[in-house]
Amino acid sequence: MNQQCSFCGHAHLFERHTRYIHHHGDNMLVVENVPCLECEYCGEQYFAIAALKKIEADHAELTAHRKRPSRTLQVAVEEFRSL
Repeated sequence: MNQQCSFCGHAHLFERHTRYIHHHGDNMLVVENVPCLECEYCGEQYFAIAALKKIEADHAELTAHRKRPSRTLQVAVEEFRSL
């Protein structure tokens, strides 16, 4: 991967672990500690294709009830309204 941010052009990307939220229809999976490269300047994150494919496969397994999540969260949902 090019070590330059394709969003802002900044040349300083660093390795870190972050939270990734995967959506599929009305289902949402929150995955903790996903490795990525993050732009030091704008915060844009870059994930390895293998990591994203694993997240997608795990989400399919969870949705089909062939796998259980390590924990669940209750999430509030609100519509954005003009102020």
